[in-house]
Order: sequence, then C-alpha cells, then structure tokens
Amino acid sequence: MGGGHSRLCALLLMLLGVPGRPDGPPPLCDPRVMERFILEARDAERGLAGCGPPCDLPEAVAVPYPGVNFNEWPRMEGAARAQDVRGGVATLVAAVQRARELLPDPRLRPLLERANSAARSLGLCPGMGVPDPPHVPPPQVTPSSAPPPRQWQVRSLGRLLAVHSSFLHGKVRLFLTDACRQ
Repeated sequence: MGGGHSRLCALLLMLLGVPGRPDGPPPLCDPRVMERFILEARDAERGLAGCGPPCDLPEAVAVPYPGVNFNEWPRMEGAARAQDVRGGVATLVAAVQRARELLPDPRLRPLLERANSAARSLGLCPGMGVPDPPHVPPPQVTPSSAPPPRQWQVRSLGRLLAVHSSFLHGKVRLFLTDACRQ
C-alpha cells in the first residue's frame, strides 16, 4: 500500500493517543489501539439505546457476520483469516456509508460520521497494521474464486452498530491477537 495510507494510519494512532513505535510491532498489535476502536464502537451502540423509528433503515443493509467458529478458526490458513477479516471490514465500511445515505436525521449525523471514520480508519491501516505471517504466501484469489464473506442483513442503525462492536471485539481482535504473536 502507498505511503499515504501509512501516514493516515500514523495520524489516526496519534489522535488516539498511541505513541509511535517505529521499530516495534505493528501499531494494531498495541492492545490500546484495538481497545480504543472497541470502546468507541460500544459507546456509539449505547448512544442509540431507545432510538426507535428514527434509527430504522428504510432498506436492509449488509453487515459482516461477527461470529467466530472456534472449531474452524484454528484450522484456517492465515491468508484465509486475513481475507475474512478484511472482507468484513470492507462490508462494514459500505454498511455505515449506506446508513449515512439512508438516514438524513441531523441528530444522527455526528454518530454516523464517527462510525464511518472509525470503520474507514481500520480499513485504511496497511494490512490492518499486521503483515501476513512470513510462512503464509499472499492469497492468490481472483474475484470469481473468492468466497463472499458471510453476511447478515440489518434494518436498524442500532443493530448495525451492535454488529460493528461485536465484529471488532470478536473476529478482528482474534485475528490481530493471532497475527501479532507471529
């Protein structure tokens, strides 16, 4: 990825209060970074408690399946795990952006902007801040051979943000924990 993405990720980390570590592990290997993403996602989810009809989406929006099959995960190749998580982040970014388009209520704008910024920031960090493990070759996947990430359909902003929080707390955290150990 380009140097612009690295600088953007570095700026994000600085804004989150994480000190730079040029010779250390990748930034997302610092547990404070992931905890900050999770905390902000949970705060956004809690901020919608009792929102009701203003938070209903007029159409269903695809979100990544946040669950982890703990029997299957250890048997997956590192590249497959990375593809699953990166695909989920891309789906999440698209879902939040679509919700922004569908919900014009100005009271929801700040929340939607923060959720969009957080989802995009996570997706813009090169490799999500974690290189593929050295013993795993980069995936050779064509669009036609790539399995689509498992998805759910949601019809409320509250459910979208709940999935966002669960996805970060579950699959993304597990992926980063595994990748950062290597």
